[in-house]
Amino acid sequence: MKRIIVAALFTAIAIGASSSTIAAQSAACAPSGGLSFICGLQAAEDLVLVPGARWLIASGMTAGSGLHLIDTQAKTARSLFSSSVSTARADKTRFAGCPGPPDPKQVVLHGLSLRPAQTGRYTLYATNHGGRESIEVFDVDARSATPSATWTGCVLLPEKLAANSVAAFNDGALVATVLMLPGKTFQDVWAGRNTGVVLMWTPGSKDFRMLAGTELPGNNGIETSSDDREFYVASTGLKRIVAFSRANPSKPLRSAQLKEFGPDNVRLVGDRLITAGVIDDEPSCGGAPKKPEDIRCPRGWIADAIDPKTMTITEVGRGPAAPPYTGTATAMPVGDNLWLSSFSADRVAYRSLK
Repeated sequence: MKRIIVAALFTAIAIGASSSTIAAQSAACAPSGGLSFICGLQAAEDLVLVPGARWLIASGMTAGSGLHLIDTQAKTARSLFSSSVSTARADKTRFAGCPGPPDPKQVVLHGLSLRPAQTGRYTLYATNHGGRESIEVFDVDARSATPSATWTGCVLLPEKLAANSVAAFNDGALVATVLMLPGKTFQDVWAGRNTGVVLMWTPGSKDFRMLAGTELPGNNGIETSSDDREFYVASTGLKRIVAFSRANPSKPLRSAQLKEFGPDNVRLVGDRLITAGVIDDEPSCGGAPKKPEDIRCPRGWIADAIDPKTMTITEVGRGPAAPPYTGTATAMPVGDNLWLSSFSADRVAYRSLK
């Protein structure tokens, strides 16, 4: 691992880089376990939906994979930002501390956050471990037939820390999770010992600062509330989604206790939080993970919806192990389908919600 890269729980399996347009065509990409696939996306760990459109943006958690644009109607994908498709326009006013654009051949992107900027334009934030530990920022222009992305800036992480996920408030402030602080291990996560923390950055600030009281076993996905008053953190070790006050994050406000899986990413969709992850007690994998490589064993998946006010949990979907697909990290409902990302597979998955 480069420095302390802990991307979305575990190091992705490196498979070759994707090209411009990708579709599920080969026999190796045939449906499995009730899921259909778009193949050729390397460790597309996170997904965000362009509002009111058919487009999903997927990250790429292997070096150079970059960002991908998924057409949820045509069931195809193409590069949005990569070594072959990249533009940059530095915003020195907002991101004065950023040294310059990242190397598209090195970027290792995963946790994503998308926020409206202007009509038809959005700001996309992505955690990065390739070449530097940072939050990379992109301008997504969705006014034309096919959205495009331009890199505009970055916020560097404190020395010896790596961000796992990031979420933005409407005023441009950022919160980011650190899964494991220096000296902590995955065994600490599974034992329920605090390993991570939430960091905050505000526009005009040079550095992120730690939010005391947000320490959890495996601070993983993160999301903000629609009114900017709260943020929600996925604790993989506790199998919980935990709510914190933005004004006073010194202790949790409330939590939703999951049963069968440690949540990975969490996304606000309408008035519900949607989270997903792999089933811990998978018999074919010898039960729950005991060491980091155990998570690569093909495991079933679960997606849950959570009311952020009451923390009531409703199951959205589940499925069995569907090798070679595994490593479910994000669930995103789009129309009649549920889309699933993976932190290790060479594909994204989808299935009907009906």
